[in-house]
Amino acid sequence: MIPIAMWRGCDRPLMSLRNEAVGSLPTRMAVARRSLSSAITKYAPVIGLLGALVLLGIAFRTHLDFSQQPLEPYRMFFELLVAGLVISLLRSKVGLVTYGMFGPIVISFILIESGLLWGLVLFVNVFLIALGTYLVIRPFRLGTAHRICALVMTVAIAITTFHIMSDSGTLPQEVNALQAFFPAIITAWYADRFARELTERGWRAPAVRFSWTMVAIVAAYAVVANGTIVTWFMQTPESWAFVFAANVYLGAQSSTRLKEYLRFSNVYGQSRLSVLRASVRARLHNASARLRGLFGAETSRVEATSVMAMNRRNRLIKQYNPQHLYPELDKASMKRAFHGTGVPTPETYALVGSLNDLTTAEEIIHTRDEFVIKPDSGYGGEGIVVVTGRTENGDFETSKGRKTPEQLLAHTRSIVEGQYDPMGLEGVAVIEGLVHPDDHLLSIAGQGVPDVRVIVFKGFPIMAMTRLPTEESNGAANLHMGAVGVGLSIADGKALGGYQSTNKWFDEHPDTGVDLESFYVYNWREILDTAVMAAEVSRLGYTGVDIVIDETEGPMVLEINARPGLGIQNSTFAGLLERTEFIEQLPDSFGLKSPREKIELARVWDRVNWTEDAIELEAQWERTDGDEFDRSGDAGVRDPDGECTRTDSDANGREEVTAR
Repeated sequence: MIPIAMWRGCDRPLMSLRNEAVGSLPTRMAVARRSLSSAITKYAPVIGLLGALVLLGIAFRTHLDFSQQPLEPYRMFFELLVAGLVISLLRSKVGLVTYGMFGPIVISFILIESGLLWGLVLFVNVFLIALGTYLVIRPFRLGTAHRICALVMTVAIAITTFHIMSDSGTLPQEVNALQAFFPAIITAWYADRFARELTERGWRAPAVRFSWTMVAIVAAYAVVANGTIVTWFMQTPESWAFVFAANVYLGAQSSTRLKEYLRFSNVYGQSRLSVLRASVRARLHNASARLRGLFGAETSRVEATSVMAMNRRNRLIKQYNPQHLYPELDKASMKRAFHGTGVPTPETYALVGSLNDLTTAEEIIHTRDEFVIKPDSGYGGEGIVVVTGRTENGDFETSKGRKTPEQLLAHTRSIVEGQYDPMGLEGVAVIEGLVHPDDHLLSIAGQGVPDVRVIVFKGFPIMAMTRLPTEESNGAANLHMGAVGVGLSIADGKALGGYQSTNKWFDEHPDTGVDLESFYVYNWREILDTAVMAAEVSRLGYTGVDIVIDETEGPMVLEINARPGLGIQNSTFAGLLERTEFIEQLPDSFGLKSPREKIELARVWDRVNWTEDAIELEAQWERTDGDEFDRSGDAGVRDPDGECTRTDSDANGREEVTAR
């Protein structure tokens, strides 16, 4: 296991430390001026807004008689504000994963108006009615607009029925609050999201998310229903600016969420209490350093741990993945870019972007026996149907069970009509060739299409894993569905052990029993080349590249992910933050190196666990001209049963395993 560097309060922290050394007095003054100018540009607008809130609070205090509670008629807006603050803290600091942010805030009003018991009864009943409606209309594969309309109609009628039953005395008067009914309509959206995830990912993921959503709703209700905080906030307008500033400050911090101390407990390598203490010390140190830096003093920044938390990852993405690139990152756009630049990717049969293109899709369905249909947007494998063959009666064997040609065409239509688009907008259905995975990883997993994810940062491959399907994941290489992620060494592609998102670690594959700590991934250099090339085409500074190894074509890019997940840290038993900080501290000259040089340097650094001096290692590598690596870029590999073998090249230049 790679040791985890922690901040121990020494003069020089064991991991990322950024120093801005200054020399003469003029230099110090220049640094101070730049720091102050940057700070003014950043903070002046928010200070202006805070000043406006302070003046508004003073005006309220001056012109209103607060002994008469003048803001009581508007209490609902302050309840909304406090509920939002509670849920934002639960999401950003505790780490609860909920269905949206605005929805739980509004739904908490059901509980406020109807009480905890009857509010939950109303919400759950309306949710079940909407969910049942979804399942009833599901075979018709309605477009997004008509599907949501059907759910809202059913929910509206159900709410009206509850209201009439309350008027007649059949239901308690607590259910009669009109204020509770409009928020209940939002449950139609919840039911739609829940049912879609249920269809694509099974029960576990949506059930967990829905449970945490309920926790957030009840927590917001508990705080707001108490009334003390809401009343205090209404009666002290001077506090509005302070609360706003506190919210901005908390949101700007990239601190580790409480849930992540549990999620990455095995990677931290120390007790949670030790990690918390180190986190507090590092935070105090960094706050002091920022203050000293405003006056040109020598500053340093430390990180308490090598683990990258969600908040820190989001800040990294904002810094290195420009927003203007996102419209070009859908699967359809990236397929065009890959084909145009020579990045290996499965053959594209059609991009179905409108209902008029369905005739092309129909022709492909009737003439081909193997293909893949996927939406150009979506996440977690939603909407992807893998067609593996045709039966004697003309139906298809697919990853979603046996389907008729008409059902596949209807699925394509639903993608075009926006069923899998996050905003419900019209989408594009990508129909591409089926990849036949190489026997090596397939023999380890036993089923499905194993893939390799490589995290690329500023052109350097810094972390990798292979995702192996399992019976639990129904043959899908999706960690959230139960696939096993096996960490891979960047240096040589050696397996580091397996991890499942249910917080289980494996030495052997749960189905095939193959050792997950002794095999090597074939064509490792070619995989890294492909990942770096794809990242360069995407123009993203931080990305996850998903690659599958085809039995004849070799490594092929399946997808580019602008927001790669953090579970890879559990698979590799190492922290991403240590490696991104390592790359960020490199001199600018490293950005001018070729992709080959970046790959070879990353492999050198990986061999020393990303802890040695990068400049010295580069010099050593250049002196040896990279001879510590095989010129093909691959070390010897191990076959699935763990026996060491050597690799030779066949007539096509691909490696073949030969017995010793």
